Amino acid sequence: MALDQRVGGLWASAMRAVWVMSLAGLALATAPGSPARAENKNLAVDWNDPELKGFAESRAADSANGAAPEEESKLAKLQIPVLAFERPPEAVTRNLRAGPEAEPETSEQFDPENPVWYQIVQDYGDVTVSVSADLRVQHTFDASHPVYDKVAPGAGVSDEPQVSVMDENSEEGMDGAIAEYTFTRFGVPYTVTVECTTAAREQCKDTAQLAKDSALLKVVGGQAP
Repeated sequence: MALDQRVGGLWASAMRAVWVMSLAGLALATAPGSPARAENKNLAVDWNDPELKGFAESRAADSANGAAPEEESKLAKLQIPVLAFERPPEAVTRNLRAGPEAEPETSEQFDPENPVWYQIVQDYGDVTVSVSADLRVQHTFDASHPVYDKVAPGAGVSDEPQVSVMDENSEEGMDGAIAEYTFTRFGVPYTVTVECTTAAREQCKDTAQLAKDSALLKVVGGQAP
């Protein structure tokens, strides 16, 4: 099986599993007569967080001064703080074929009818970076999956998330690698996934650098409902 198909297939399978569990939970919680229906609430966002207040004030000032972009990003009006990398992480810039000035193919997924989740996927070729969050459901991980609270820009080493890696040591026959970490910010759980082909496999295994790169995640959208 081709590497891209292998890595892509693993990621697709993982995402399908997450969405199936999410949809199943939502169906149960919203079913007529279900005792969980009344308790089915979105996760609470700390919109008073200084970073979010600063972002909102900056956006309002730009709009008042005529400095706002002519066409505002659709992510701006989501009812969830949208985090994204302000520049490519080291896993990308260290990859010679991508280079520091690499322009990724970017896809943004969200539901305008229920704007409380999103996923941003940036494909740089040998490295694909995904950032996602969802207020509707707290994803369930096994006991070994680390979740870290309040990872903020410029956080110290002790506050950096622990990165989990899936490679040939955990998946027989796998040529590339997939790195992932989860953290909570503003009361919201965020998941960052970095997928590497064979050419960039070692970048996905550099867990220390991937953890440091979490400081590059900045607020790029979202507003209080």
